[in-house]
Amino acid sequence: MMVFGGLAWFMRDMERGVVAAALADARLNANPVRPIAEVTQAVRSMKLVTVEIDTKVKVERGDVSWRGDVLASIEVPVRISYGTDLSKIDVDAVTFSQLLGTPLSSGGYVVNIPGPTRIATEVFNEADSALVQTGWLRLRSRAGEYYLGQARRSAADEARDLVLLPEDAERVDRVTKEQVRALVQSIVGDKAEVVVVVADDKKP
Repeated sequence: MMVFGGLAWFMRDMERGVVAAALADARLNANPVRPIAEVTQAVRSMKLVTVEIDTKVKVERGDVSWRGDVLASIEVPVRISYGTDLSKIDVDAVTFSQLLGTPLSSGGYVVNIPGPTRIATEVFNEADSALVQTGWLRLRSRAGEYYLGQARRSAADEARDLVLLPEDAERVDRVTKEQVRALVQSIVGDKAEVVVVVADDKKP
């Protein structure tokens, strides 16, 4: 009887220990895996997140005359770089919320970042595609080449004024978020959800 009583006491003690450990583990999992300040500093360390978009710009120049019309057009490859400056994000840019958690997670981080802005535009004139159309009294060697030169000189200005297609703008936004999310996820672990929010939801 003493053996049974001792065994029962031992089992109850083990049960209490298991329950206590489970509660402690639950409390631990309910808290951020990493301190907010540490996550914020990690995001700031990225400094500048960049995304490149390869596209093209088309420029046309020409003249209308009784001698015949002339039209010169070029299509030039362009690379536009967008950047998101994370080095000066606010101290409250990163927050932790248990509402983001799923039954298999321990909550989630919300990371607010500035919207991406254009930081560089590269124009590859050496790779352009040119087309010249001249009227019956217009010589390509003169009029055509003249307007072709005008088109090439205007390519840089046209590229700087280029507005991204909606799908390209969405890609800039998406890739920026993916880069930041991947860094934060590597810091906080897979158990915590990470949501990246672009300020004002501005599009490039």
